[in-house]
Amino acid sequence: MKQLLFIVLFGLSIHLFANDSLTGKWRGTIIGHADNKDYFLNAEINFAKDNKYMVRLKVFSGDYVGEFLLTTTLKNTNRLYIDTFQKVSEFPFAFQHIEDCFTGFFKINKTDNSLSELDLYRNPIYRKTEDFTNKDSAGNFIPTFECFTSVLVRSAKFDTTYAQLEKQTDSLVSLKKKRIQEVAKRKIVSSKEWTVKKEKIVLQIWDNNKEDGDIISLKFNDTWILTNFKLKKEKYTIQLDLKSKNNQLLLFAENLGSIPPNTAAISIDDDDLIRTFILNSDMSKSETVKIILDKPKK
Repeated sequence: MKQLLFIVLFGLSIHLFANDSLTGKWRGTIIGHADNKDYFLNAEINFAKDNKYMVRLKVFSGDYVGEFLLTTTLKNTNRLYIDTFQKVSEFPFAFQHIEDCFTGFFKINKTDNSLSELDLYRNPIYRKTEDFTNKDSAGNFIPTFECFTSVLVRSAKFDTTYAQLEKQTDSLVSLKKKRIQEVAKRKIVSSKEWTVKKEKIVLQIWDNNKEDGDIISLKFNDTWILTNFKLKKEKYTIQLDLKSKNNQLLLFAENLGSIPPNTAAISIDDDDLIRTFILNSDMSKSETVKIILDKPKK
C-alpha cells in the first residue's frame, strides 16, 4: 500500500512583551502551498493554567478562511507542544487533513532583528494514497492541505499588506455567505428532469436568445461549477462525473440582463443522447433540472 509522508516547517512572528511572554498576537505566512497559493496565519496565544496555552489560529488566502483552536504545553522553556487541534469553522469548504499540519511543537527562537519567532517542527504523518483522491458530487477533487514548504516570517508591527489581505479575504467570505443566504431565500422551481446512462456527462450552456448581459451562476448538487458567468451565444462546455443517482443542476440569476428573466440554454450529453433545456431564473426564484443516473445493468 502506497503511503505519503508530508513534513512541514513553518513559523509565526511578533514582537513579544518585555517579559518574553508567549501571550499576544502572532502572524506569519505559509509559502508555496500545494495549490500554488500563499496562506496567511493570524494567531492569538492566551495563558490558560500551569504551562498550558490556548492558541486561536486563523488561516486565510483569497476567498478561504479557517479558524482553529490549539491547546499547547510549554516545556523546556523554549518548546510549545501541541496537545489538541480543534476545527472551529471553515468557509467555503473544509480542507481534508489540515490537522496534519499542526502536530509536534513550536520552537521559540530569536531572529537576527531581535524578533521572537515560533517555528513549527511537525511530526511526520503517514496516510494512504486514496486519502488524497476523494471527489465531491461534481467530480472535483476535495482539497487537501498539503503544507510541506518553508516559511516567511514577518513582523506584525509593520505588516500593513498583511492586514489588507486579511480584510480582502473577510470581504470575499462575507459576499459568499450572503450568496448562500440569498440562494436559501429564493424559491426552487424543479419541474424538469433527464435520465442519463453514463457517469461521465458533458454540459453546454449558452444564451439561446439575444445576448442581453445575463450573468448567472450554476450549482451542481453542493458545488458551484460556474460563478458570475456572462452568457453568450458561444457555448461553454463543462465535463462532470456523476457520483450519485439523483443530481440537481440549479441556475442562479446574478442579474436580469436587459430582457428579464435570466434565461439560459443547457444541454446534457451522456455520449448516447443529448437533451437541451431552457432554464429561467430571476431574483425571487431559481429553476433546476434533475439529472438521474440510471446505468444499464451488466
